[in-house]
Amino acid sequence: MSKEKFYTIEDIKEQYGLSEELVRRYFRKPRPRLINVNGRPVEKPTWNRAQIVKGLSNPELQRAKVREDKDRKRAEKAQVYRDYLNQFDLENLRSYAETLNRRFILHIGPTNSGKTYDSIQALMRAESGLYLGPLRLLALEMFDSLNWQNCPTNLLTGEESIRIYGAEHTASTIELCDYSRRYDVAVIDEAQMITDDFRGDKWAKAIYCVNAYEVHVCLAPEAEYLICDILDSFDAEYEIVRHERLAPLKFRGIFRNLKETQPGDALIVFSRKAVLAVAAELEQLGIMASVIYGALPPASRREEVRRFASGETTVVVATDAIGMGISLPIKRVIFCETTKFDGIGMRRLKSGEIKQIAGRAGRFGIYDLGEVLTMENEDLIKNALDVPEEQVRRLTLPFPSEAVDNCGLPLDELMLEWNCLPKEELYDRANMSDSIVLYKHLKAIANKLDRRLLYMLITCPVDIKDERLITYWRECCYSIFRNRHLPEPFAGTDTLEECELRYKELDVRHQLLRRTGVEEDRMAEKQYLCEKINAFLEKDKDKYLKRCSRCGKMLPSTSSFGICDRCYRRQTEGWY
Repeated sequence: MSKEKFYTIEDIKEQYGLSEELVRRYFRKPRPRLINVNGRPVEKPTWNRAQIVKGLSNPELQRAKVREDKDRKRAEKAQVYRDYLNQFDLENLRSYAETLNRRFILHIGPTNSGKTYDSIQALMRAESGLYLGPLRLLALEMFDSLNWQNCPTNLLTGEESIRIYGAEHTASTIELCDYSRRYDVAVIDEAQMITDDFRGDKWAKAIYCVNAYEVHVCLAPEAEYLICDILDSFDAEYEIVRHERLAPLKFRGIFRNLKETQPGDALIVFSRKAVLAVAAELEQLGIMASVIYGALPPASRREEVRRFASGETTVVVATDAIGMGISLPIKRVIFCETTKFDGIGMRRLKSGEIKQIAGRAGRFGIYDLGEVLTMENEDLIKNALDVPEEQVRRLTLPFPSEAVDNCGLPLDELMLEWNCLPKEELYDRANMSDSIVLYKHLKAIANKLDRRLLYMLITCPVDIKDERLITYWRECCYSIFRNRHLPEPFAGTDTLEECELRYKELDVRHQLLRRTGVEEDRMAEKQYLCEKINAFLEKDKDKYLKRCSRCGKMLPSTSSFGICDRCYRRQTEGWY
C-alpha cells in the first residue's frame, strides 16, 4: 500500500488554480505536518487527497472559483489599461513644453484689476495673436473690441466661426485652441480654472503646449504658486506683473428687502427660476431688471447687458454666470442666496466663488467703490472677502488624445480606467464621466464608428442632465453614422423654455457638424430665437412670481417656503 500524500496550500494553488482564500474557506480544517523545504523541515498546514476531492466537489466552491477567475481577469485587464495610461503623466507634457521657445508674463490680481486689459494691449501690438477665454461671451467681447480698435480678429467658439479678411488674430474659447500654429502673442485668461475637474485640463494643456513667442497668463492670486511651479518645471522664462483692484471693495452688511434695491445693483441667486422670480418681483415694485443666467444664449445675454449698461434697466439679476467675463457698471453686489446646487447637492458658496462674484462691484471711472451686501449668512460673505484665498496646489491633467488614436483598447473602458486611476500627489485627472454617459447612448454603433469620430461625438459639450437635449444629440449622431442629414431641432418656439432648448439644440447641431468638417450658418435662426427670448424676458416674467401653494398669495422671491405665514399657521392649527 502506497504512502498517503499530503498537499500544502502551494501545491493546491499550483495544481487546481485555487486561491488561498478559497482553500481555507471550502476545504476541511488542515493538519499541520513537517514538510521538507530547502532541506529543512518546516511545519505547514496540509490536506490529504480525500479532503481535496470532497472540497472540489462542493458546487459553492466551483461558483466562487468562476467569480474569482472573472475578477482576476478583470484585474489583469485593468492593470494593462493602467500601465498604458500611466505613461501619459505630467512628464509627457513637460517634455513637449521644453521644446517650445516661449516667454511668459503672469498678470496676477483680483477681479476688476485690469489684468486682462493689459494683456490685450500686448496682443494688439503683435503681428499675430491668440486670445483664449473660458466663455463664448468673453471671446465674443474680445472679437468685438479688437475689431472695433482696427485689429482684424477672427472668432472661433463652439457656437460660431467668423473669419475676417486679412486677420492674423483669433479670439477663441480655450477648448478650441489651435496648437498647430505659431503666434507672436497668446493670452490665456482666467488661468485659476486649471484646477476645475471638468475643464481644468484645457488650461493645463494651453500653458504647457500653446505655441507663441510670448504668452500672457491672467490669473487670480490663489493660483500663483501652482502656475509658477508649472513654469519652473520646464525652465520657462517668466516675469510677474501684479495688479490691484481699480475700485476698492467694501462689505456693507445685511440687505433686508428688495424694496431697498438701488440703481446699479446686481442681485445674485443660483438658479434660472430664482433669477426670473426675483426679476418679476422687482418689476412688480416698478424696478426694471436685466437678467443673466447660464442657459441664456450669448446674444440674448449681450442684449440684457446692453439694456443695463444703457439705462433701459436699472438693476441686473444674475447667477454666478456674472462672475466671469461680463463688464457691467455695477455699484453693489447683493447675495440673495449663499447656497447653490453643484450637480450633487446643495452646498455653501466657496470663498473663491464669493470673491469672483463680489469682485464685479465697482467700476473704475463710474463707481470708485464697490459694495457687497447679503440677505443671509453675513459672516460667510464677510470672511470670504477679508481672508486671503488659500493657494491651490493641484492642476488637472488632460485625457490623452494619443490614447484615442493609437490604442486598440475599447474607448469606454479606457475612459473608465482613466477615472479610476489612483490620485497623484501633484495633479488630478480630467473627469471623463460626461463622455462615458454619452458613450453609453452610442454603444450600439460604437464599434462601427471611426474611433476618432466617436471620441469627437462623445466629447461634444452636452448637458447630460437634460434628457431632451441628449435625445436630440443621439439622433444627430445616428444620422452622422448613417451618412444622412441631421434632424432639425425638436423643440418649438412657443415659450421661453422651448426657445432656450431649441437654441441649445442648434448649438449641438453646429458642434457635431463642425466635428465632421461641415460649417453650417444658422445664425439668422439663432438671432430670431434670441429676439424671442429677450421679448419673453421683457414681458412674461410675471408667471415666475413665487406664490403660496395654498392660497395663491405672492411670496417674496427669496422665500425658502412654499406657503405664506397665514396658511402655515392654519396648517399647524389643523385647518387643512
